[in-house]
Amino acid sequence: MAKWQEDFVGSIYNYLSPGCRICQQGAGLVLFVTGKCERSCFYCPLSEERRGRDICFADEMPVQEVSDILREASAIDALGTGITGGEPLLKLDYVLDCIRALKREFGPEHHIHLYTGLLPGREVLERLKQAGLDEIRFHPPISEWSHPLGLEEALLQAKALGLVAGVEIPSIKPAPAIIEAVRSADAFLNVNELEFSETNYAGLAAQGFLPEDLGCGAIGSEEIARVHFLKDDIKAHFCPSRFKDAVQLKERFLRRANRTARPFDYVGEEGTIIHGIIEGDLQAALQILGDLEVPEEMYSCRVGRIEIAAPILEDIVKELKAVKCLLSIIEKYPFEDGLVVERIPL
Repeated sequence: MAKWQEDFVGSIYNYLSPGCRICQQGAGLVLFVTGKCERSCFYCPLSEERRGRDICFADEMPVQEVSDILREASAIDALGTGITGGEPLLKLDYVLDCIRALKREFGPEHHIHLYTGLLPGREVLERLKQAGLDEIRFHPPISEWSHPLGLEEALLQAKALGLVAGVEIPSIKPAPAIIEAVRSADAFLNVNELEFSETNYAGLAAQGFLPEDLGCGAIGSEEIARVHFLKDDIKAHFCPSRFKDAVQLKERFLRRANRTARPFDYVGEEGTIIHGIIEGDLQAALQILGDLEVPEEMYSCRVGRIEIAAPILEDIVKELKAVKCLLSIIEKYPFEDGLVVERIPL
């Protein structure tokens, strides 16, 4: 039995599905399959870069081939994958290919969950299960919250096939019919705090929501969840927007950084990479590194620069300045061309 299966039983009031447990560790790959979607939900936080575009990302990395997905999963030592969009089931065959590839590469213990705004029939659910899907989360449109036709049946069919099944919705307003469907199917319910973004700000504001002073959560969304959704007779969980940056993203960055850092990279507390940069006359700089017997594993030649251990660079500033090199210490996200969050000139 896989570890996530052994840990499956959670508390009722603050229930975590297997996929959520992996997410909480920052150990889940986020596979964004497509930005295409047949809905236009006012609360959708997707960026302009992704919304409506048929593109694929593995975490923050653009995907061209399925091998790119496997490479990113390996880079963060992923214990599982969450498939999302847009609407991923608009590209069902591609999703099936991805699930099979992930299971082949990482084995049956690699947990895979999928979000969908559709209510797929038994044939589609069977194909997903046969490919290796472990968990499915349905996201009914807000227009159907009062009468979620077919939701309970979809939950029951998914469970009958051996899938962990649940519902995931934003905390906007009470939804007793959703709760009843979850209760009747003995499924789980994830309620997400409303999150402001550049693309949904006007839509949320039009519904009377305002952003918190610190963070991007909507004022009142957590209270709605606490009062109306976290019942003691269903498996429910509330996910605050601040969790994504404070915990999930940080832990994922740390996993990637610790797995991919070179000998001269320093891994920061937030999962960033810190090293020195030499620019300018690189031939002269390499000559100095050789003369000073700097170990080759403590630096790397890149196009237009040399990356080097920060403490070593600080020790040889005088020598490198003498040949008019430009020197700095940078802190960046743990990707090959990751965003530089701080640069300190030397």
